[in-house]
Amino acid sequence: MNEMTVTPWRISCGGPVTDFTESVFSLGNGELGARGFSLRQKKRRPCDHAVFKAGLFEQIRPGITDMVQLPDVLRLSVADGCEENVHQELDMRRGALIHRFRAGRLEVESRRMVSMADSQLLCVRLRATALAEAEVEIDGAMDAEVCNLPVNDDQMTEETETIRLLQTVRQSDSELVMRTARGGHEIRFLCEIKADRALPARLMPGQSVTVEKRVRVLVDGEASNPAAQDVWAAHEAAWDALWRDCDILIEGDDRLQGAIRYNVFQLLCNNAAANPEVSIGARGLTHGRYKGNTFWDTDIFLLPFFAWHRPEAAKNLVRYRLNRLPAAKELARRQNLSGARYPWMCAADGAEQCESWDIGLCETHVTADVAYAAARCAEITGGDDITGPQARDMYLETARFWLSRFTWEEEKNQYSSFFVKGPDEYCGAAVNNTFTNYMARHNVRLALKHSPMSAEERARMEHFESHVAILYDPARELFLQDEMFERLEPMPTRKDGGAPLYRRICFDRMQRYRALKQADLVQLMTLFPGGFTRRQMQNVWDAYEPLTVHDSSLSFGAHAQLAFRLGLADKAWEYFEKSVYLDLTDGLCNTGKEGVHMASLGASWQALVYGALGLWSEGGQLAVEPALPPQIKRLSLCVYHRGERYRVTASGTGATVEKEA
Repeated sequence: MNEMTVTPWRISCGGPVTDFTESVFSLGNGELGARGFSLRQKKRRPCDHAVFKAGLFEQIRPGITDMVQLPDVLRLSVADGCEENVHQELDMRRGALIHRFRAGRLEVESRRMVSMADSQLLCVRLRATALAEAEVEIDGAMDAEVCNLPVNDDQMTEETETIRLLQTVRQSDSELVMRTARGGHEIRFLCEIKADRALPARLMPGQSVTVEKRVRVLVDGEASNPAAQDVWAAHEAAWDALWRDCDILIEGDDRLQGAIRYNVFQLLCNNAAANPEVSIGARGLTHGRYKGNTFWDTDIFLLPFFAWHRPEAAKNLVRYRLNRLPAAKELARRQNLSGARYPWMCAADGAEQCESWDIGLCETHVTADVAYAAARCAEITGGDDITGPQARDMYLETARFWLSRFTWEEEKNQYSSFFVKGPDEYCGAAVNNTFTNYMARHNVRLALKHSPMSAEERARMEHFESHVAILYDPARELFLQDEMFERLEPMPTRKDGGAPLYRRICFDRMQRYRALKQADLVQLMTLFPGGFTRRQMQNVWDAYEPLTVHDSSLSFGAHAQLAFRLGLADKAWEYFEKSVYLDLTDGLCNTGKEGVHMASLGASWQALVYGALGLWSEGGQLAVEPALPPQIKRLSLCVYHRGERYRVTASGTGATVEKEA
């Protein structure tokens, strides 16, 4: 694995381009994403990942889609010979990936970007300097050989069967037109290559040639955007504006400063801020893992960052869910249920893509997560446009789902949930998972507060709200994960880093151990910081943190956030570092193979801003209650709250909140 050097604005490493560096050095503008592949070498296999377009999916079998992998259109080579002394560097301030290397008699530097000012544009600029007399030719052909390698839902299954989703319609030096095999989507790649001297050229020692390649990606008859006079300057100006809104200034640790900026950088690269018809997949536009689908990750882990820093982008992520309410209603109907049930793995059109029964059908909490996220976004942004009729319909239909999904147990005088999974996915399909039941009750409360309904239906919902089973042991002041958890067999040993346990232990065996894959009740505590006493939160931590093996990227940030709030400084910092450096250090041994972990990026932001800074909004009131660790001397950022911009600053002496123009 290439070891990363992290400075406040740059991430760099030496050594060759690998799957790991391709993932870490991914670029994007939310509409297009390009991995950090070598510009000179053809992809090793046609199924190796190169470029993705948000929202572009194609059927791989009836009812199941995959995010279409686009061809390697940025390839640009001006030299023969192997790459030597390779240096790779991500300039986060300017949104550019720089490769420097020696190739034969040439010293080469390439700089590429996915334009943040033009959603259709990919660019690379290459400069070659002769170390000795050299003949320079150019190869900028777009490589149309591309196919998908769909990844099975079962993470123990190694996929080897590729599928060709794109067919070439026509190709020339300046244009490549392809069409999806089944859906009929047409993708045009318009290519322009310019050099500052005629090629081929003979360079004398010290002489240079600069070549620039621009590729515009157009889908389904989309018109070309007007070209900026200077596309690089426009791109850098767009990044300047983003950093003014989204940067987090940290004093005390330059490496941490760079790492938190990397987390923010990738969040921005993978969000199509102005487009309510696309969301953010579990790996964004850095990889096709999980078929490119959207999970609860976006609603719970990513949306808060956008709500506080880019309110319109956050509203569009909510609108994406609201616009797919008809599909959620159809999914509930197919499962013999009422109302609307949001899918575990959400396709572009809102259809369920999960092919695993225990996950796809049992992880019902996603429906309440969608409702929770919409309400939190409205609380932070004050946006009337996401509290209107669509939102009221969503609250009502999702509440109806819960009334039909729970079972009334007359002898216990309670509504119970059977065969559900909370965030912890290791302990089988449970009875009365507290996370699920608590979130379902909150969902129903949102409907009761916001949605018009008949008196009869209101009475049913009020009865559910007051009788849903919430497992709590008053003697221990402890919420219980579910009815079975404490009866399971203890894990013989605790995992100590490395590959996840499901790769070492049969999943059937794993589900019968008293071990959590990731934060479950700890996660619940972070979502309702005012809903529990400090004692209750501490007891949840004491009971469940020692049993959590963190085999998911979602887990470290949630634990860090709660630990900061509880004043557990050492534990908070330990988990925060694991979260914020997760991809930069390949913490789960799968960043190269599966792409950047979007949820971990958002969880890291929440650990820092919700946990260490103590930022929150409730009832329209902005509050800050810092618990900065000693490693951070000062923390400062800008946020938007209900249409106003504030500068929030915290240090060891307290915090200030100042309104800005």
